[in-house]
Amino acid sequence: MAIFTNRPPAALRCTAGLLLASAGSLLSPAALAATAAELAQQSAQQWLLQQAAASGLRAPQVRLQALPARLAPGSCLGKPVAEIGSDSQLGRVRVRVRCQGAGEIGYLFRAEVSGLALAAARDIVPGQALSTADVSEQRVTLRSPQPLLAADAALDGLRSKTLIRQGTPLRGLLLETAPLVKRGMAVAIVAEQEGIRVEVAGTALETAGKDEWVRVKNGNSGKVIRARVIDTGVVSPEISQ
Repeated sequence: MAIFTNRPPAALRCTAGLLLASAGSLLSPAALAATAAELAQQSAQQWLLQQAAASGLRAPQVRLQALPARLAPGSCLGKPVAEIGSDSQLGRVRVRVRCQGAGEIGYLFRAEVSGLALAAARDIVPGQALSTADVSEQRVTLRSPQPLLAADAALDGLRSKTLIRQGTPLRGLLLETAPLVKRGMAVAIVAEQEGIRVEVAGTALETAGKDEWVRVKNGNSGKVIRARVIDTGVVSPEISQ
């Protein structure tokens, strides 16, 4: 199983030159198979690196294992063109290489993409608030294209939705904002402007976490306002400009 990083190996780096030299010339089936295999491998690698970048994986490495190809008959009359199959996944990439006069060659690669990401440093139980001790940067295998938790993500206010096993890459799908204000909870409505601080008692009409917006009923006026959660039981009203 070959290992590739962002820099293609020598065989792949020369592919472009091979293709330019072959344009407009006649390639035998054997030469076509060699050129198409290089192109398919390069295309699979690039597609996997794009998936890794989109997920936020850092320092990615790609492992590819080519399965037997379905060869095309005839000779190539032009430059081969590669296309990633729509059914491709992180663990399996299908590439079709087409060439005028030779039809299509199908390639299938087993793949593994690994890299650095924030992962659980220990088992995290459902509802547990995250701390720096729960998270560490680890080399992980990318099994899903869903975005990973950013390296500089603020952990304050986050908790797990489900059981997260040690070593599992952290994603937004596994986490949620811990509620600092719950519906029906007595809250302090705090407004500060130009050094003047005003605090009024109120009641939260919705449940929300830090920096989220909720409707709050002012205890003095009875008016329902929109406010941002800034701490446990504390909200800041929206101020019209």
